Amino acid sequence: MFSGSRKNENKVEKNGFFLKNGAAVLEQLILLFDGKCNRIRTYSAEDLKRATDNFDRSRMIHESAGYIMYKGLHEDCEISVKKFISPSHYKFMDSLKRISNEAAVASRMSNHKNVLKLLGCCLETELPMLVYEFPGNGNLSRMLDRDGGEQLPFESRLSIAIEIANAVAYLHHGLSKKFIHRDVHRGQVFLDQDYGAKLFEFQASIPIPEGETHVDAEVYGTKVFGPPEVLMYGRYTERSDVYDFGILLCDLLIGKRPDRLIWDRENKQLYTLDDLPELCRRHLEANMSQAENGAQMMECAELAKRCVKLNADDRPNMIEVAKALVLIKSIHY
Repeated sequence: MFSGSRKNENKVEKNGFFLKNGAAVLEQLILLFDGKCNRIRTYSAEDLKRATDNFDRSRMIHESAGYIMYKGLHEDCEISVKKFISPSHYKFMDSLKRISNEAAVASRMSNHKNVLKLLGCCLETELPMLVYEFPGNGNLSRMLDRDGGEQLPFESRLSIAIEIANAVAYLHHGLSKKFIHRDVHRGQVFLDQDYGAKLFEFQASIPIPEGETHVDAEVYGTKVFGPPEVLMYGRYTERSDVYDFGILLCDLLIGKRPDRLIWDRENKQLYTLDDLPELCRRHLEANMSQAENGAQMMECAELAKRCVKLNADDRPNMIEVAKALVLIKSIHY
């Protein structure tokens, strides 16, 4: 008798979550895209528990503020499940709205080959769970931290830069509205089985209102570096993403976190962010091997320098960045 009662209570609770979460996602789709989205499937909570061995720690593939990603197997297909932490952990933002925003934007971005494809969602839990394709080579951050990028030849790192530049450019210009990602960095890049780059994480993505060149919003993310106009005024433009991409490009060039160049342990000297592109160039000159294409590396360093200009108007846009990277790739020894 009591078992049946608990089952009914669980069913009522799941139905309540389903209605609340479904309404939130639909509201965001209407707000951002007039209700239009690419078709995604719904998963039950039991589906995802079985797929991940009840979210066993051995299935964790990535962890960040507010969520954990798990590897799963559903209907003989590898998936990754993004499970969000309890809302009590969020003090300043509406977690359900952020997740709904991610579901809406990710569903529209899934057309792009360099975006981690959203397969579906589960609406039966307190916070929705999002289901993505499985990235065979994990997160770029983990890879760079593990081996300093040494196992990734420069050619591969340049390809990753091109692919992410294309994905961000599509976010800016390929949708019905111009969206700003707001949090482009190494942790938002996954790699598939062929080391193809996949942009990820659209919780904070916001559109620029029609007829405007910027949008003002709270400062998002906890970066070591950030666009000056964002840190000072909370002002986002497409060139704010360009700035973040410039830091990512430095990261890919040197195969380590750029902040490690800012603090020179040997000489006990602290540099400023303005010095980063030059520090990156010096690092490349001192560490590149004869087998690598130094001309490509130096041109990438120069492009990174343009991307992190303090004045946003002096930076290229993402389409120009993507084109420049393709031209750099064509440079031969």
